[in-house]
Amino acid sequence: MKISFYGAAREVTGSCYLVESGGGTKVLVDCGMFQGCNTCDVKNYTNLYFEAKEIEAVFVTHAHLDHTGRLPKLYKDGFRGKIFGTAPTLRLAELVLLDAVHIMEDDLKREQRAMLYSREDVEQTVKHFVTVDYSRDAMVGDLIGRPRDAGHIFGSAFWELEDEQGKRATFSGDVGNYGSKILRPTAQLSPTDALIVESTYGNRVHEDESTRETKLREVVKRTIDQKGVLVIPAFAIDRTQQILFELNHLVEKGLLPEVPIYLDSPMAIKATEVVKDYPQYYNKEARELAASGDDLFDFPGLKLTASRDESKLINDAPRPKVIIAGSGMMNGGRIQHHLVRYLSDPNSTVLIVGYQAQGTLGRDLYEGKKLVDVLQEKVHVKAQIMTIGAYSAHADQAKLVQWVEEAAEKPKRIIVTHGEEGAAVALATRFQQHFDIPSQAPHFGDTIEV
Repeated sequence: MKISFYGAAREVTGSCYLVESGGGTKVLVDCGMFQGCNTCDVKNYTNLYFEAKEIEAVFVTHAHLDHTGRLPKLYKDGFRGKIFGTAPTLRLAELVLLDAVHIMEDDLKREQRAMLYSREDVEQTVKHFVTVDYSRDAMVGDLIGRPRDAGHIFGSAFWELEDEQGKRATFSGDVGNYGSKILRPTAQLSPTDALIVESTYGNRVHEDESTRETKLREVVKRTIDQKGVLVIPAFAIDRTQQILFELNHLVEKGLLPEVPIYLDSPMAIKATEVVKDYPQYYNKEARELAASGDDLFDFPGLKLTASRDESKLINDAPRPKVIIAGSGMMNGGRIQHHLVRYLSDPNSTVLIVGYQAQGTLGRDLYEGKKLVDVLQEKVHVKAQIMTIGAYSAHADQAKLVQWVEEAAEKPKRIIVTHGEEGAAVALATRFQQHFDIPSQAPHFGDTIEV
């Protein structure tokens, strides 16, 4: 079995791994979009480094755009195979891809930017989706693919691929953090010849996840006291639902005074409905709460603003107020309109609750820049910028090491991907030193043999 790395190699986005079996079967694990970097458009539009029509299947780890965003390009270039994923992953992926093509259509009208693919390409791609439940087998040629619960976002999986000779490679996708109030924990790692593992936070350790609800409560209360505006840039899938879940608890238990909270993201609104459709994917506590009749993601004061006209009304709504909007890295979407309005307000707060890639507006704010470009305007940053790292949906270094530590049997080798170069190399070094397992961080285009 050969594995080639055509994305997420010493960088965070663009996950795409080509797997070639001894019997000639060719499949991909993920086919994601490059995001956040200055050269990302070039990378996305560059021809694929393999023949799309020769790919027999794609195993999708989860719905995020950096893991699914080039699937329609793959179809456009000749792919006609099956696209495997869990039911929630494929439902959410359809939302993500339709949202991406909608943004492309707007860019075409506004800036005459060429589209990576069309709406029809997305619609045709979705017809190739095939649902696979956790721990069930998907056969493709002489390969068997098996998804296991990654605990990252709703429906996320790590994939075990096994060939006829019994050689096995395990692709982590993105591994979940501790402390999710909705998701089940990451499944145990099975014996494997090669573990291909993410390293988004491979050189860092998150703050204690048990403190995050308290910190959220404090920042909302301070916003109310200051009669300010709390702006939360949040990824539409998982991060938004985690925050809504905790706000639901705080409001319904009387731990927060009622305050208008606007969910200003059409995709997040739709994604939340998908999450509600699959309570069997919840952890035990959330499942029991849902069974008792509690709507986990709705509470007094929550207002959903799906349309643009509804979104514009937020501007005139009295303070204090809370606005949850996308995109999570602040490099597009409705969040930018709110940032133009509130970043220069010292009584307002921007709360960062997720990873901010290099080259994004979110990274600029995270790093403390006081003058930023938003929607072609120069904006002076006077609002307070806060971060709650424990909301990250990604495992930190400690969790990734523990995941390998608790494996039924240690991997024979570890390949570290999906992290900036420093994080990937740091995690590979940690694995090598801690477990004495051969570990490496491949470069783009590298091939390994299992």
